[in-house]
Amino acid sequence: MSITRRSLVVVALATLPMMLAAQLPLIVGRPASGRLVPSDPMFPDSTHYKMYAFTGNRGDTVTAELTSDEFDANLIIADANGNRLTSDDDDAGRCNARITYRLPDAANYRLYVNTSYRSELGSYRLMLVRGSRIVSTAAANTDTTCTGFGRVTGQIQVGQTISGALNDSGAKFTDSIYFARWILPVQANQTFTIDMTSDDLDPFLRLERGRRDLIVENDDGGGGCNSRIVYTTTDDKPLRIVAMTAGKNQQGTYTLRVSDGESPTSPKGNCRFSSGATVASRPTGGGGGGGAGIPAVATQSTSDHVIAPGQTLSGRITTADELWVDTTYIQTWTLTAVPGSRYTVDLSSDEFDPYLMVDGPGVNDGDLHSGRGCDARVAATFPQAGPYRIRVNTTTHPLRQTGRFTLSVIKDSLGKIEGDCSPSQRPSGRAAPVSGSRTIASGQTMTGQLTANDELFPDTTYLQRWSFTAQPGRAYTVDLASDDFEPYLMLEGPGITEFQGNMHGGPGCAARISRVFPQSGPYTIKVNTTTAVTRATGTFRLTVTDGQRDKMEDACTPPSGGQEPLVRESGLQQINIGQTIQGRLTRQDVFRDRDSTYAQMWGVKGTSGQTITVDLESDDFDAYIFVMGPGIDRSLQDNDSGGNCNARLTMTFPQTGDYEIIVNTDGKYATGAYTLSVTSGSKNKSVARCRRDQ
Repeated sequence: MSITRRSLVVVALATLPMMLAAQLPLIVGRPASGRLVPSDPMFPDSTHYKMYAFTGNRGDTVTAELTSDEFDANLIIADANGNRLTSDDDDAGRCNARITYRLPDAANYRLYVNTSYRSELGSYRLMLVRGSRIVSTAAANTDTTCTGFGRVTGQIQVGQTISGALNDSGAKFTDSIYFARWILPVQANQTFTIDMTSDDLDPFLRLERGRRDLIVENDDGGGGCNSRIVYTTTDDKPLRIVAMTAGKNQQGTYTLRVSDGESPTSPKGNCRFSSGATVASRPTGGGGGGGAGIPAVATQSTSDHVIAPGQTLSGRITTADELWVDTTYIQTWTLTAVPGSRYTVDLSSDEFDPYLMVDGPGVNDGDLHSGRGCDARVAATFPQAGPYRIRVNTTTHPLRQTGRFTLSVIKDSLGKIEGDCSPSQRPSGRAAPVSGSRTIASGQTMTGQLTANDELFPDTTYLQRWSFTAQPGRAYTVDLASDDFEPYLMLEGPGITEFQGNMHGGPGCAARISRVFPQSGPYTIKVNTTTAVTRATGTFRLTVTDGQRDKMEDACTPPSGGQEPLVRESGLQQINIGQTIQGRLTRQDVFRDRDSTYAQMWGVKGTSGQTITVDLESDDFDAYIFVMGPGIDRSLQDNDSGGNCNARLTMTFPQTGDYEIIVNTDGKYATGAYTLSVTSGSKNKSVARCRRDQ
């Protein structure tokens, strides 16, 4: 495992106590088998985990071993509160993990089955024994190295399309070929088609199992220079797609699509590819204008959106648009130019922070905030007719912004307007708005409020950024406390190369980071919460003091009032087990500010140990359901398990009492007719995918 991965482990372990996952019992001396699946919880580094519990005595030596042929194993031992004690990646050889550890107290402990790379899935075997030795095939194997898995870019599902880039910021084989590895969950006897297309590079696909066990590979089966693989699975073990190039040192963007069923393959692609294009990085949403864009191409765009010189057109970015590799939505427009003419392309929006990219023969540019206010602007001479691609895009913060925009192509060359975008002018977006400038100095205690209008972090917590300027080489202590939520604190800035995050290092449940600041900065202090309460908000106190202070081991009882009810509603309609009800969600129902959806609550009486299935179906909206009640610490919820965008949730009542079923939607502001049914017993999840355009 690399140093980078080890730092990610620290990130994950810093947040262990906030993870609410089911604890699986583990008997010492008896092996346990399991599987990591997409529905398992994830650490902030996007690695899945399962949590086991065991009991030990003070001074006991225990040895734990995690082996798998389907993922690079990582193993973590923590105390009953989730505080990390020790971890290991490859000590059992062949990418398996082994820990020998002396227990400090007679207590309950946790053992986390984890992966070394993001999105990895698969079966595993876990063993815990007393003493310092495990007799196993992994221990007896003479190969003590870790080979066969490697870096993973992310996960892709059947029915999904992803855009990515192969360049110096990603992975590269020793033969100078760039690649990206994607995890593909599958079902037994499932037929699917994998397509990799690109205008910038010559695509090449490999489909692998486990430790780089090649199943099939393809160069030009998708026609032209594009690659296509058609495959039918024999089992449900996760597969690995390697998206790469057919030639050395090729860089550029690509589209990876996995579709259900079989598509025809080209026996011989008509490929005449030659390119040396490279891809430059793009802003994340906080800087000034200008910047390199994406590689130039000279092929006809497949976009349905067309704009001509002199036109100003309106459009909308939605969740149905292409998802770019940086998790922003992107929409492509085609422009045909008069050769040798100079044009200015402007992108403006009152609903998201715009980012603009223009590429084609002789033009390759990207911009943020070079137009009026927070508008994006690209001015260039277009040497050929094209066609040229205009990519309407957003910044990466807030996450996955959507909304209306105006795109114009002016027959003139307009200059860039520097420094005209202030935080108050910047569009708030359909996600959390970019926060304004907040500063704190040493010796100050600032009171703030974390709200649903703050930045939404990838783990669905809210985050607020503060700026701090230090005296180079001086030590400071940063404390974050709150009576409303469980604090989590992060720090980044010049000279800080390792991850700095903390929870409970201060008094009580307060977070604390204490260290020497190598430069003047400015440094970014991130006020955040744990994930124990979904999207927690509330007041907080942020303090910076001179000098270094030790972390504290005070008892922590997290605030109990941090999570607002899912729905506040006085009247409670009732549904009985075995009953089906026709209803309608309207704009007169409860509006949930946190996600801009409407909701209705239904009551159902449950008996301890009784298993039921709740189904919510609708042709008008993408169904989402919650179930809350006695014995359920955190609401049960489901989106598409009923198939075709319907929701299905099977549960067993932990206690006898009154439970609440919340009828909700996955899309904002959605309303319409629905069918709600509660039946006795369990039902399998449906495999019919949700194809609804939201």
